[in-house]
Amino acid sequence: MIVIGVVSAPIAFPTALRIPLGREVEESFNDFEEDGTWLYEPIATLLASLFDSIVAYLELISPPVFVAAVVLLVGYFRGVRLGLVAAAMFAWVMLGGLWEPTIQTVAFMVVAVSISAVVGIAMGLVAASGPRANAVVRILLDALQAFPSFAYLVPVVFLLGMGNTPAIIVTVIWAMPPIARMTNVGLREVSGEVLEAAVVSGASRWQLLRDVRLPMAAPRIRAGLNQTIMYAIAMATMAAMIGAAGLGAPVWSGLRRLEFGDALQGGIALVLVAILIDRLTAPRPGPAAAQRRTAASDGPHERRVGGFLRKPSLAGVLAFAGFLAVVIASQVFRGTWQNFADPPWGTPLRLREPVGDAVIWATTTLGPGLDAIGATIQQAGLNRLGDFFTSIPWPVVVVCAGAIGVVVSGWIKGVLIGLGVVAIGSLGMWGSTVETLAVVSTSILLAGLIGIPVGIAISASNAVAAVVRPILDVMQTLPIYLFVIPAVMFFGTGEVAAVLATLLATVPPVIRFTNTALRGADAEVVEAAVTFGATPGQVLRQVRIPLGLQTIMVGLNQAVLLALAMAVVSAMIGAPGLGGDILASVERVDLARGVEAGLAMLLLGVITDRLFDGSVRMLTNLTHTSVSPGKAGS
Repeated sequence: MIVIGVVSAPIAFPTALRIPLGREVEESFNDFEEDGTWLYEPIATLLASLFDSIVAYLELISPPVFVAAVVLLVGYFRGVRLGLVAAAMFAWVMLGGLWEPTIQTVAFMVVAVSISAVVGIAMGLVAASGPRANAVVRILLDALQAFPSFAYLVPVVFLLGMGNTPAIIVTVIWAMPPIARMTNVGLREVSGEVLEAAVVSGASRWQLLRDVRLPMAAPRIRAGLNQTIMYAIAMATMAAMIGAAGLGAPVWSGLRRLEFGDALQGGIALVLVAILIDRLTAPRPGPAAAQRRTAASDGPHERRVGGFLRKPSLAGVLAFAGFLAVVIASQVFRGTWQNFADPPWGTPLRLREPVGDAVIWATTTLGPGLDAIGATIQQAGLNRLGDFFTSIPWPVVVVCAGAIGVVVSGWIKGVLIGLGVVAIGSLGMWGSTVETLAVVSTSILLAGLIGIPVGIAISASNAVAAVVRPILDVMQTLPIYLFVIPAVMFFGTGEVAAVLATLLATVPPVIRFTNTALRGADAEVVEAAVTFGATPGQVLRQVRIPLGLQTIMVGLNQAVLLALAMAVVSAMIGAPGLGGDILASVERVDLARGVEAGLAMLLLGVITDRLFDGSVRMLTNLTHTSVSPGKAGS
């Protein structure tokens, strides 16, 4: 009887169980907006003045001098190749008329990353102070990173309106956790013997922190800073939708007007900036001990600048001479040629017309093929999965999700997963969640069908890997909302374009993790299988894939989380679901709807992650016990 009642229950979540949490939060924010101005207005004023001051100072520097300084310093300290990347970036910016947005992006990054680093390192210090503090800080950081990034825009815009200030605050919230986590990890990894020796030498707690723990944790902190900067770039560009200045503005404007050339022009500049900053801030390889030995052997003619050891060299002399020549030329030959914001050569590089012509050619020439692909994705993926999800009664979903959670993760987590599903319905987001699942599921299926075979191919061939890896590097460096540009160019707006954009964002981790899993298979087990006469195909199917299944599943899990993050981005091009609710809440400053949709997205991400995690552990146990040399060769 219970089973019949569950199966015959209504499909839609009952309104009687609806909890108006969003309205309660909105009323609380209304009260805070009236009574808490003393708290948030000074912070907003300070951030606005910091941003304006840095922009003003950067604009005082002669653009040729600024470009020469950056290119020569990058080339001298990080190599000629990266110096050429910096030169290419500036050339693209100058020819495309993007100098002013680039300066604004630099100022935005300076403010946001500086605050993120200070707050993040402070939180890392607190977390490393003891187990209880670590538990509290980790829960806070988990919550900050699990909550959809776009959903942060809603309450901040509700309080501060549109502009750079709310964008900076949102960027700090989103970009701070990586450096906080890595600071905590770095401080905890310091050897106890080293700390004990410092204490025996009479070091105080402050000296222990300043002279021992922080220096030894510096590599981890630098790695966290690199991730914080990349998070800040991604959020700073997405924050253009709430009026933030910078390179994100022309991209967002181009997408809104369906001027793909303008969006692509700004997007390429963003990619070059992201690649340059990523390579500049990435930790340099090399053992720390070797670096310390090198530092100890510094001679009187060696100098240390920014952590890099350099002897006087011809390259350094030439770089300094070139910079000095540019400074002198900018002072002697003054003129409009120095005004990169409004240069006398105009804007010779415009992608609007050629990209528009290319889109027209592609849609007319490749139209039948694109229509066939789109129709296949719509009918075989979106429609079928959408019908499947919408046909299941809500109690069945709750019971099934909880039961799977019990099987893979235990009773406590299973019950919590079931309650999480109920909470999504209670927030009034059941229908939107179903629509989101249809797009995400279709995208993940395609990512698996494409990514796993490509990962297998690059694991089997170094030549293929040499071709594919640089493409993956570029794709994973891109801010995720740039993936909507090619999707809209070829498929217009709607669910199919959303699937393509999500596929482009999610396939790189699937490829990378598959490659890592197969290359990392136990060499002794593989050799034993070959000894027993297994063919390469049998070794792949019966040894490498079973041994690497856990890593492959982790890649799929990362793809799912990326797909959920893309849900809001895809809403820009007409994808329905939770992302559409969050985007509408930002545009209409509807805090109640944004909070409920954001919490539903958070719950969906946590539930999916926990189910994947438990499934990975269970599958790993099953496959590891089933793999043996004798069976592999059979």
